[in-house]
Amino acid sequence: MKFLKLLPITLGTASLVAGASDFCSNARHSGESVKVTSNKVGNIKGIGYELWADSGNNSATFYEDGSFSCSFSRAKDYLCRSGLSFDSTKTHDQIGHIYADFKLVKQNIQNVDYSYVGIYGWTRNPLVEFYVVDNWLSQWRPGDWVGNKKHGDFVIDGATYTVYENTRYGPSIDGDTNFKQFFSIRQQARDCGTIDITAHFQQWEKLGMKLGKMHEAKVLGEAGSNGQGTSGTADFPYAKVYIGNGNGSNTPTTTKSGNNSQQTNSSSNSSSTLLRDHANGFRIGAAANTMYFNNQSYINALKSFNYMVAENGCKLSGIQQQKGVYNFNDCDNHLKKAQELGMDFRGHCLIWHAYQPSWFENADANTLKNAIVDHITKTLQHYEGKIDTWDVVNEAIDDSSNGNGWKMRNSFLYQKVPNFIDLAFQTARKVSPNTKLFYNDYNTEGIYGKSESVYQFVKDLVSRNIPIDGVGIQYHVSVQSQPQYNKINDLISRYCKLGLEVHITELDVKCDNQCYSGNVEQQQATVFTNALKACLSNSCCTGYLVWGVGDNNSWLGSDKKGLLFDGNYRPKSQYTAVLNIVLLVLLF
Repeated sequence: MKFLKLLPITLGTASLVAGASDFCSNARHSGESVKVTSNKVGNIKGIGYELWADSGNNSATFYEDGSFSCSFSRAKDYLCRSGLSFDSTKTHDQIGHIYADFKLVKQNIQNVDYSYVGIYGWTRNPLVEFYVVDNWLSQWRPGDWVGNKKHGDFVIDGATYTVYENTRYGPSIDGDTNFKQFFSIRQQARDCGTIDITAHFQQWEKLGMKLGKMHEAKVLGEAGSNGQGTSGTADFPYAKVYIGNGNGSNTPTTTKSGNNSQQTNSSSNSSSTLLRDHANGFRIGAAANTMYFNNQSYINALKSFNYMVAENGCKLSGIQQQKGVYNFNDCDNHLKKAQELGMDFRGHCLIWHAYQPSWFENADANTLKNAIVDHITKTLQHYEGKIDTWDVVNEAIDDSSNGNGWKMRNSFLYQKVPNFIDLAFQTARKVSPNTKLFYNDYNTEGIYGKSESVYQFVKDLVSRNIPIDGVGIQYHVSVQSQPQYNKINDLISRYCKLGLEVHITELDVKCDNQCYSGNVEQQQATVFTNALKACLSNSCCTGYLVWGVGDNNSWLGSDKKGLLFDGNYRPKSQYTAVLNIVLLVLLF
């Protein structure tokens, strides 16, 4: 591989990770609203809604962004919902892949005997009422009483759901009649997330549960009481049902369905020129997730890259949920897909303080120390000769570090095993001498003082002969908070002088308050290309990865438009800008 010394380049194309905001952490209602105080079906700016209750003093407020809030008092049965309405002429296959994002906030819930929170809808021909239940306002999870036929437990969209089928006579969208009911009920409730509605449809159909032509698919809050009535508020500060390929596309077109309009997305998934075809051995990649591997559009976009990292599947929490019980299936499946696509694979990550199983986090000091050694040992042995680079330790430096030395994050790891970083790297080198061992962290791109602190910390590891081979610069940035080119270029150069490799490991670029400006993609493209140019200007920088494939899969939320492909896995102008740098700089 040859590198051309970079000259200033102008392309005519076309926040930060700590506590980064997405719809689960920073959601709020926005736009015009309508308050409904009696039973009503309607729409606001193309978003269908309904309030229905059989008794009590109730209301609901629906917003043009799809969010809504449900308030009920002394209601025997109450429901409110918001989402997409259809005209019962197309099946879900004809409409496209349907998803929903939601966030639930429960307030003052009382006397709820049964409840469903999640997705609700109907089809015609056959007439089916369906539920995907991700949460409930009652004390108890909906049980076997919901259906007269229990199909069993199935992993759908990465979680375990119990599937039920029921036949009943009663009120429906076509009056009192016979109809089917289908249920998927999540085993572990969640207050926020993305529901792959089509994945449930597909599982039901595998079980012979036939759906008809779509009438609606909406985010639902429903509560009922067998006594004096239920009261409380179920607030959905984020709720969006959409057609696309993952967490909330922001590139909709509008189609008409009767008097209601609805948002859909045309689907395209091919890029005419692949980055990998011109990389000449330079590793340029993306974070992937097995939950999307059955989506061919996702795979087509993934083929643009030659390097893969698992978003979550190779972390300790993905491998050893129970102490001493190693399950490499998900990490193995990531690696297998990378091999099928001719991609190299990066290991992420062996030791991290966040999202860990309780047995690991609550272990005493000696048990934790032994667990660190055991996990690193067994994982590296399992992937010996298959994965040549691992993030050994992730995010150990405190965000308050200001460049004057460094402060360790006061995590359970540091409290119980103060030398856990040395221990982790030394164990990894002993177990797998030929594997490249990286330290990986965020806010290290040259914007904040932490960048200098992490550099000093890594330099100290090198000076103490701790076996470290490289540094991962995560690079979660935005159009308003991004490093200047000369600063990131200089920072990488300094790591080179320590004899280390550098990877840009988790790059994404939030659009911030510029999301709807005419040149936002050009602004984001500049951030992507500055990072790549700085990397390619330094021979020790050997990897460049974005954190996700399409905007819908981004942990940022699709509204931040942070990746190289849109919600339909079509390459954006940011992709073209990156490709142009590859074509200009990497020589065959």
